[in-house]
Amino acid sequence: MATGPGRMTPMLNVRDIFKSLDFYQQALGFELVSPMEELIHFRWGIIAADGTEFMLSESECAPKLESHIDPLSDNSWSVNFYFYPANIEQLHETLVANQFQPTELKMTDYGMQEFSIQDPDGHLLSFGAESNA
Repeated sequence: MATGPGRMTPMLNVRDIFKSLDFYQQALGFELVSPMEELIHFRWGIIAADGTEFMLSESECAPKLESHIDPLSDNSWSVNFYFYPANIEQLHETLVANQFQPTELKMTDYGMQEFSIQDPDGHLLSFGAESNA
């Protein structure tokens, strides 16, 4: 019998659930998987993309997060959601082309290509891929 904590789905506290939903859909291709009625009535919903799930929950007590965090040069972030995209270069180019303002795509000392972006509430989303070099 398993005694571990089981599956995890992060719940992000957001100021405007529709603005957050739009960001995750437009920037990263997430889809709303819970009923729209729950989003409207409860200001809560589940989004998913490529095997990743988040819950979004609108709150009057929105988080007070740092703005413009670059995890490669700043350690003021409390939580960093780290993704492993299939094509990091293409994702970065798409975000830049659509004016989502990710950090520069950089090679780290530990052999990863990485960049980050913040959602409308300042949650830090980082993306990494092992270098092919």
